[in-house]
Amino acid sequence: MTWIFAAALWFAAGSAMAKPEELEGRVSATLPAGCADYRLLFLDLYRAELWTDAEAVPGRQFGLSLTYRRGFSQQELVESSIGEMARMSDRSVESFAAVRRSLAAAFRNVSAGDRITAWKEGPNRAVVFVNGRRTGKLDHDVGLFFDIWIGPETRNPAGRAKLLNGRCND
Repeated sequence: MTWIFAAALWFAAGSAMAKPEELEGRVSATLPAGCADYRLLFLDLYRAELWTDAEAVPGRQFGLSLTYRRGFSQQELVESSIGEMARMSDRSVESFAAVRRSLAAAFRNVSAGDRITAWKEGPNRAVVFVNGRRTGKLDHDVGLFFDIWIGPETRNPAGRAKLLNGRCND
């Protein structure tokens, strides 16, 4: 019986999902603009979905929702985000002290099936939700944070292309 639940969770995590509840009233789209599955070697990490009403993706306001397929600690999420931002910007990790504080306040430990969504409200403002509940905000280096997934310096250019080019079914 456990394997049936695991298979159902795996299938749900691998296909485009319904709009996250935290994006109701923020975006009218009923399907994500793009989706990408993120893996490291043989480990499935998470599925990313880009939500926007913009004709030119991603647009000025958009949401990026990550549904995790395995557990990560809050510290792992914060440190990997800061590390990527430092790598892409050629800045030291120490220069991201304000971002680190914001991410530490917003992120939680996650397990398989948990979702973190960041909604970009403007040039330097984003709100963060964990499983539909608002947990924090970002007001420093917001564009660089989203660039982890959709910027030209991302570690996963194929994932970026899928998010920005509306590919959700492969």
